[in-house]
Amino acid sequence: MIKNNKMVIGGISGLVFATLWMTIGFPKTIFVLLITVIAAWIGYLLDSYHVDLSRITDIFNQKN
Repeated sequence: MIKNNKMVIGGISGLVFATLWMTIGFPKTIFVLLITVIAAWIGYLLDSYHVDLSRITDIFNQKN
């Protein structure tokens, strides 16, 4: 098994960052990373405060 998870996560993150940078450019890569961090932070807050999103999922799952 893998003994150093942080090394693997760092390597994969570096690969993704380098691939994004080379394909879409630096400013767009920073924008994608910023949106990802904001979305993860919102998910963390929703989980921390035990927000129930079942009403929203019910709206999208309704059949007319």
